[in-house]
Order: sequence, then structure tokens, then C-alpha cells
Amino acid sequence: MNNLTPKNSQTLTSSDIENLALRFGGKSNDYIEIVNKQQNNNTINKYALLKEINNELNTQVSSINDR
Repeated sequence: MNNLTPKNSQTLTSSDIENLALRFGGKSNDYIEIVNKQQNNNTINKYALLKEINNELNTQVSSINDR
């Protein structure tokens, strides 16, 4: 007999995206960004140039917020 337990998937179907669009702002938005922050941070930290750019951007944002 087949194993019918659900799998933990990080892939969104078009239906999932449609439901998210309706739930968070309707279909009037042209663009929805769904990110995995931990995966993004891992990628940034993996590459020295990306890490340096990220650190510089964080420094600039911090200085703007301190004004």
C-alpha cells in the first residue's frame, strides 16, 4: 500500500500563490515576494563579496535610521 503521509514541501503551487495574493492585498499587486530569510542569510554569509555588500548596506541603513 502507498504511504499517504504528507511531505513537508517548500515549493509553492500556483494555487498557493493565488491564495496568498488574495489574503495579503488582493490581486491588484503586480508583484509578491516570498522569501526564506534563513536561506538568504546563509547565501550571503557563504560569499565574501555578498557579505561585504550586505554589511555596507546595513551600516548605511543604520546611519539613516539614527538621524
